[in-house]
Amino acid sequence: MKRFLLIVIILLLIVPAGLFLWRLVAGLNEGMNYPRSEIHAAVLGDEIYVAGGIGLFRVLDACERYDLTTQSWQACPPLPRPLHHVAMAADENRVYASGGYVALPFEQDQDAALFAHDPGSDQWQELAKLPNPIGQHAMVHHEGKLYLVGGQNGAVDLDTLWSFDIATGDWTAMPPMPTPRHSHAIAMDGDKLYVTGGRSAELGTEIAKVEMFDFASGSWSALPDMPTGRGGHGAFVRDGKLHVFGGETLSGNAVLASHEKLDLETGDWSADAAPLDKPRHGFAVGDVPGMGGVKVIGGGAHPAWQTIYSVSSTMQDLTP
Repeated sequence: MKRFLLIVIILLLIVPAGLFLWRLVAGLNEGMNYPRSEIHAAVLGDEIYVAGGIGLFRVLDACERYDLTTQSWQACPPLPRPLHHVAMAADENRVYASGGYVALPFEQDQDAALFAHDPGSDQWQELAKLPNPIGQHAMVHHEGKLYLVGGQNGAVDLDTLWSFDIATGDWTAMPPMPTPRHSHAIAMDGDKLYVTGGRSAELGTEIAKVEMFDFASGSWSALPDMPTGRGGHGAFVRDGKLHVFGGETLSGNAVLASHEKLDLETGDWSADAAPLDKPRHGFAVGDVPGMGGVKVIGGGAHPAWQTIYSVSSTMQDLTP
């Protein structure tokens, strides 16, 4: 019995030490104060905000912001409660966070809320309850309104597009997406919202479908499928091209670095764009044209459940 206890004690000492050294050598602790994955970002002025996420074996409430001018990370007020897969967006004055999960692996926040943070205040304010519990979704700001895109309510994959009027506090159901999905990426370009990839019970863990919502006409349309289906990835639009990059393939048990782009005029995909320096999934994207391009923040270095020990603090610069 004593020998068994000695072995257990030795393992309890060796395993954490080995994990610490591996993370140190891999550079996973370089950057943010809190390594994290399953996160989104919001850009307000010359700062990029990230909040919540899955940290090392736990769920975070910590908020951090990256100053593009000083190129440094600073703390911001924590979320009202720890949340992962919380979506984020910003308008000209405030940063917003919505939905998510309160515990590992996926215990949904039943008190689902929309929070706002004014950079001049020391806390987040609850603006409204969400129409329903939601996680693994995306959020974007457009002309005075916030939009919740897809996600999951419990185990149900959502095709919903909810609009929240910041001035009136009213929720409105918009035309639904053709493809219910979660763990997708979104990108905005003028009056057009692009939704790429993701997962669903019907289509599997690496959706290749791309759909576009035109705010001017209030309608959805399908675009050519991505060459590589993926979830937990990033997207942005630059110079008439839709870029998708990173993410993971759960069926292949792999994290991706690849970067593909769609010419929105010709409808042709190409895979000649610069890949991520380090494969990541579940990262945040700070799209700041003219102030450093595209920042890829945090994320998991290994797929699926391995995220809990491979979360990173790193920030990569991606060349459009």
